[in-house]
Amino acid sequence: MSVKYGLDGQVAVVTGAANGFGLAVATRLADESAKLVLVDRDEQALKAAAEKLGGLAVVADVSQESEVDGYVAAAVEAHGRIDLFFNNAGIEGRMAPMTELSVADFDRVWAVNARGVFMGLRAVLKVMKPQGSGVIVNTASMAAIKGAATFSPYIASKHAVLGLTKSAALEAAPYGIRVNCVAPGHIDTRMARDLTAQIDPADPDGVFRAVSESVPYGKRYGTAAEVANLVMWLLSDESEYVSGALHLIDGGLNAG
Repeated sequence: MSVKYGLDGQVAVVTGAANGFGLAVATRLADESAKLVLVDRDEQALKAAAEKLGGLAVVADVSQESEVDGYVAAAVEAHGRIDLFFNNAGIEGRMAPMTELSVADFDRVWAVNARGVFMGLRAVLKVMKPQGSGVIVNTASMAAIKGAATFSPYIASKHAVLGLTKSAALEAAPYGIRVNCVAPGHIDTRMARDLTAQIDPADPDGVFRAVSESVPYGKRYGTAAEVANLVMWLLSDESEYVSGALHLIDGGLNAG
């Protein structure tokens, strides 16, 4: 049974809401009777999520400034305010050594994972500051605290999310707004499965099993629902004194 946090009636914007972490958090927020604004560029999957959970569906590409401003404007038009923001949308990009990546490969990942997070923060903080309240959770990754060969655009983008989180937390604190980020490790999502296929197209299941064995706690991948548990706590008043921090959820993988 999920913990209840008393978020009923609060206006919650979730990007990347059609699947993965976004859908898991949106599902929990719907259970709390929050007023949902669901954002994703996958129109079909977003429509299905909105039909199941309720709320306002806004098709948007978070790498585009006008579309970021548009989903924030749609939330304010519908509800007059934004209380909670899960700034989550992201992509993995292509895995390859730096010498084999194009600038376009880098820019594609950076546009969504870093610039999109920045633009979301900027637009939502403009709404939250006059309110004098609000809570924001960004999706980083354990990639925010370590490097990885053949994954440089993603690693750089998630380091950027951590930096943006810390800066935003300091700017927002005088207005009663908290900003944190979650840093998932190996979580069983569509993105994780795509990465195993990139690592070894001939045996992605073998990669999945090997990665599972590397996790100290349970020798398994985590679930999107487990990430949602952490996000919900950070969005709630239970984490009232927590801001500007990276919160790992990785089964102890980075404990050593």
